[in-house]
Amino acid sequence: MKHVNIKIFLKQLIFIDLLGKDSQRGVSLTYAWLANQLGHFSLGFFPTIVFSLIFKKFETPIYYSIYVIIFWILFESLNLTIPIIIKQKNCYFKPDWKHLIFDTITDLFYFGLGALAAAYLLTMNKIIGFLTLAILLLLLYPFIYWYTLRIYQQYAFFPFQFRLSQWIGTIDEMEKNIILNYISKKTKTQQNHLLIFGNVNEGKTNLGVAIANELALKKQRCIYITATKLYSLFYKNHDNKDLLWNWENCDYLVIDDINPDNLKHNKLITPNEFLSYVDKFTHENSDNRNTLKNKNVIWILGTNETKQREEWHTILETIGVTKTDIFCVNLSD
Repeated sequence: MKHVNIKIFLKQLIFIDLLGKDSQRGVSLTYAWLANQLGHFSLGFFPTIVFSLIFKKFETPIYYSIYVIIFWILFESLNLTIPIIIKQKNCYFKPDWKHLIFDTITDLFYFGLGALAAAYLLTMNKIIGFLTLAILLLLLYPFIYWYTLRIYQQYAFFPFQFRLSQWIGTIDEMEKNIILNYISKKTKTQQNHLLIFGNVNEGKTNLGVAIANELALKKQRCIYITATKLYSLFYKNHDNKDLLWNWENCDYLVIDDINPDNLKHNKLITPNEFLSYVDKFTHENSDNRNTLKNKNVIWILGTNETKQREEWHTILETIGVTKTDIFCVNLSD
């Protein structure tokens, strides 16, 4: 499938988000983003209206719109710098400050648009009208940019939204670099297999989702899926028109709950058993093997035993993945 284009963009915006009732179809990430920006517009618009009407004897509406804009600039500046002032313990990954700053600027433009729109409606001043129109035009690029990213996140079907900078856990510097290199532009487009090992409650699913989310924000087609669901999809042909991409043609695949817990007396599924599902319990299924081999896959594994870790490496090599394309992160001591 293609990446998000103008046709997909307009379909999501008009037919999925703007038309229909959210109580019936649910709230998508794209819809939530639209509602959020409408909220920012309103927080600029209505305070300007209220202050202009209550204190109309003291100042003209343009001054109150400026006061409202200054307030939100100060508020958002504080909101942006708090993560720098208050550093969380065991937070290994820095926020993407370029993204945060651009997001903050976008929000401020919506605040400003609302404030100036209110001032224009109260005064019908041409200069204020031109300023309002100018901000509206300047918002065209951020609107397209952020809405497109939300589409990539929406159709990844992550179980929750989580950024890499939010992850709190324990890893060493080498593993940190493995993760950063995996999501960097230097990473190859295919055959990058990242194995995340760890016991229950050590943050392996959070980490896997966070890595994939960073990639989705780089406009990579990602899919999150549990191993149980994937087993059934090995037997099905994909022709779901509601999906922009699936596990077979996505750029990055996150497979979760392959072996959810580190059970001492009962392994939910061994590497060889997983391979049996891939092969559909035949001698060998080259289609499924090649799909997994040639894809970037994040494997979220619950086992932390040396033997099991070696077996997972061996299975990947069995389906054709080279050793240099296999990366490992162990969240347990």
